[in-house]
Amino acid sequence: TRYEGASGLKDLGPPDLIEVQREPGRPAGSIKKIVFGLPPGVEIGVSELLGVMTGGQPYHLFDARPGKRFGAAHIPGARSAFPKEPGFLGKLPEDKSALLIFYCGGPTCPFTGHSVKVALDAGYTNLRGFQAGLPGWKKAKLPVHAEPAWLAKHLDPQHVILDVRDKAASDSSHIKGAVAMPVANLQAMTQQFIQQQTVAQLPGVSDMRAPLIVYADSHTSKEALLAYKELRNWGYGNTTVLRDGFAGWQAAGLPAASGPAASQIVFVKKLAPGAIAPEEFIALQQSGAGVVVIDVRTDEEVAAGLIAGARHIPLERLEDVAPQLAGDDEVLIYCANGIRAEMAHQTLNAQGVKNRFLNETVTIAKDGSYKL
Repeated sequence: TRYEGASGLKDLGPPDLIEVQREPGRPAGSIKKIVFGLPPGVEIGVSELLGVMTGGQPYHLFDARPGKRFGAAHIPGARSAFPKEPGFLGKLPEDKSALLIFYCGGPTCPFTGHSVKVALDAGYTNLRGFQAGLPGWKKAKLPVHAEPAWLAKHLDPQHVILDVRDKAASDSSHIKGAVAMPVANLQAMTQQFIQQQTVAQLPGVSDMRAPLIVYADSHTSKEALLAYKELRNWGYGNTTVLRDGFAGWQAAGLPAASGPAASQIVFVKKLAPGAIAPEEFIALQQSGAGVVVIDVRTDEEVAAGLIAGARHIPLERLEDVAPQLAGDDEVLIYCANGIRAEMAHQTLNAQGVKNRFLNETVTIAKDGSYKL
């Protein structure tokens, strides 16, 4: 397989857009990472965007992703404006010379360029595109905001809400379902991880992709910003700060509770369609009852370790042997991080083979033991 724009599968993953050229029953001939460009002089980087945001020049920052993604995470100060919506131009200012900055889901997302084109065609003359998008902003570990209205619809165990104010404040009143986690506690945990040389991990949240929402009195509060920094440094890439903080939450009349907040996190990971819960995978793999476990990694990866009892079928050969897997037993698929396992899941679905995939990072020892 030839790769364009990437050295191999390890360089590809969500939210990348790829184009695959292949013939049925054969490995892919080529895999191309699609990257969208901007007109000359339009693109700006992180430092330039920060300069605009912290300077005195008026500007308008627009999140060009589909609106449903905006509430969960966006760059501070941005407004949602999806270029494929009929009312897109109505969200832009009347002044055609105003500075407009668009961003979306990164270089492999088309909506920054699409927004710039529509605005140019409408006569706007002062346009910029932050092509690195939200992924680039997150990579720089800069604050990301979540909308209160969005959070009010996700007060459930699949979202971790952390009240990082001091204990007296959270004991008085807090967002319904929030866990008291003063920022001083997070900082003390960081020092403990360093001293003990252990992996930084929030108690009860082993999934580093878990959605974490932190809040203090305001999104500009020192506690909220420090907590965000600690959690991002630990590796939690989906951490956000609640816009307007608890003061804004109360002012909007959103669900709050009185009395002490919970002290322990209860997190339940939301499974992707076709995925299997880690606990169930472990139980079925250990019992071996009614299941066939398939490893779709490469020969080189499997040489370092294969889960005990698993069968190795590289992803590129899976389609050829799929008919042999049809039967009463359910197929459980895993790879290194869930990406290829999901591709294999789709391949077997198309062949009518009953299966689920493990959407987890897997570390496998030479003796067949493993850790998720």
